[in-house]
Amino acid sequence: MKHLLLLFLSCCFLRTGKTQVDPVGSFNRHVFETWKGEAFRIGPFSVKGSPYLFGEAFEGSIHYKGGNNFYKARILYDVYHQKAGVELQSMIYEAAEPVDSFTITLPQQFGGKKLFFKSNSFYAEDKKGFYNIVEEGDKVSLLKMYKSKLIADPNNNMDTKLKVFEQYAEYYLFKKVDKTLHSVKLRKKDFLKEFGDENFSTQYLVNNTVDFTREEDIAKMMNAYNQSK
Repeated sequence: MKHLLLLFLSCCFLRTGKTQVDPVGSFNRHVFETWKGEAFRIGPFSVKGSPYLFGEAFEGSIHYKGGNNFYKARILYDVYHQKAGVELQSMIYEAAEPVDSFTITLPQQFGGKKLFFKSNSFYAEDKKGFYNIVEEGDKVSLLKMYKSKLIADPNNNMDTKLKVFEQYAEYYLFKKVDKTLHSVKLRKKDFLKEFGDENFSTQYLVNNTVDFTREEDIAKMMNAYNQSK
């Protein structure tokens, strides 16, 4: 059964043409349709799915503010409670020191990327959580925060005590000059407004095709903007 699930997920994540890999959407569909794990208890609700990013621990490293580091560890990232740590007996080992940053490597069925996260203290003290660094430069950085919320079970929405974890992601632009964080959507008007450099944007779009729904295309544009004079 496990091999069949991995095959199913791998097929979901195969990239053809300009289709963007969407591990979050595919994982949510897996939770809604085929999840067989034990339910979590959140307040009065019995919740299907997992609070952890893609439901499991991943190989990586983690760094704490006090200077303690763990390399080649199994890292769990709880995107519902916004906690991260080394996996210990299928749970997060919560150290006394706050997490400074961590890196995880996703297997191929989840896109095969290495993801680097920094704590909220680097960007916005009032937003608890960890930011995945999509693109970082001297002018602006593109950040992504994975989150989870409780929704009604699509297969049994009449039972008000049953819920499902639904994972999603939010994007932010961090401007280093004034150290401000701005929430953005993957759409053209948001990024052209935030770049604020009409000459750069106009010239870049003349010479490049940009699909603003694609994270990779926006990251390339931001990289060029950070290197521009």
